[in-house]
This record gives sequence, C-alpha cells and structure tokens, in this order.
Amino acid sequence: MKVNKKILGALIRAARKRKGISQMKLAECIGVTYQQIQKYESGKSEVSVTRLYEIAEALGIPVTSLLAEEIHQLKASEPQEIYGLLNNDEKKLVDLIRKINNKRLTRIFVKMLEEIINKQ
Repeated sequence: MKVNKKILGALIRAARKRKGISQMKLAECIGVTYQQIQKYESGKSEVSVTRLYEIAEALGIPVTSLLAEEIHQLKASEPQEIYGLLNNDEKKLVDLIRKINNKRLTRIFVKMLEEIINKQ
C-alpha cells in the first residue's frame, strides 16, 4: 500500500489537534524535534511504520485510524486540506462513507474494503 505523505501528514495533524496536543509535546513523546513533526504533518518527510505506531500511541489512537477511519472523521474545517489531494474516485468514496450515519456500519464497511484489498 502506497501512502500519500501529504494526506498522512494532514491526518496526523488533524488527530493531534483533536487531542489538543502541540507539535512540541508530540515530538517529546516520540523522541524527535518539533521540526520533524512539522515535516511529517506537511508531507515533506516520510513517516516510517515504526514512527507511525509511536505517533498513534502518543495520540492514544489505533494506528489504523491514521490510515482509514480518520478520513471521514475530520472536522468541517479540515476536509479541504485532504479532499483537494484526492482523485475523483477517492472523493466519491469519501463522500459515500460520510453519508453513512452509523459508526458501526462505517467500521464494517472499512473492514470489508480492507478484506477486499488484502485478497488482491
């Protein structure tokens, strides 16, 4: 799976802001500089799998939420940051997921997509 650095960075930033944690505090928690957090969040630096797990742990969220569910949970002021980076099919998928008004059904749908992708 190829992850877009800008999208992942925007998702990290959105999750960090929702938790009310500064870049400095997140950096301290995972043992990097706040400048490195800025690079991750801006998409200028690639986040390793190990570092992604550390970030998720520091934010108290599952790492999968940074790769899947976060997209449809963004606050109203944040989607344009990410939405503009998506192609038309990705935008349609996000729009459809957002129309699901049941968190449980959304999780089931995401898991089904993951199953389909893993079987390719």
